[in-house]
Amino acid sequence: MKLAQLVPALLLYFICNVALGQEIYKNKEFGFEAEIPKDWSVYKETPSTTSNYMIIAWGMPKLYSEMEKEEIENSVSITAIKSNSIKDAADLAEKDYKRVSGFAMKVNRTKINSTEYLCFITSSIIKFRSYVSKQYFFYKNGTGYIVNFTATPGTYTQNEPKFDAFFKTVKFD
Repeated sequence: MKLAQLVPALLLYFICNVALGQEIYKNKEFGFEAEIPKDWSVYKETPSTTSNYMIIAWGMPKLYSEMEKEEIENSVSITAIKSNSIKDAADLAEKDYKRVSGFAMKVNRTKINSTEYLCFITSSIIKFRSYVSKQYFFYKNGTGYIVNFTATPGTYTQNEPKFDAFFKTVKFD
């Protein structure tokens, strides 16, 4: 591509990112990136340089739930795990299911048809509160990834389309 073509393309990309109010989160060590809406706030970030595990979690803008009668902040996270004990996405999903089942009072999981990723909708009760999660599991080059959206039953349908739009921006190296 010639410089005369490259400059307008880069300018258009920059303008679109500013106009859409998004920024890029990139983790080179674990090989992924995603476009993060500017109105999401970082909730938790585990430093990846200290282990074979990292998590980055964002809080979505709070919204009022008629069902729960309060403002709720839904969460989105990406977890990356490098482990010889994980063989594929199905193995990662099973280990995560067992982990959550260890502290949740009740966990129900439904597999969603997906060609490239393993996807589940999970309902759970944790500390007497109900949650619904949509989780994508992916395994590549020795690393397992979990891209997760967690909401209450009263806010799930309002924020699921935002999560789906976010998930389309996630790229694994």
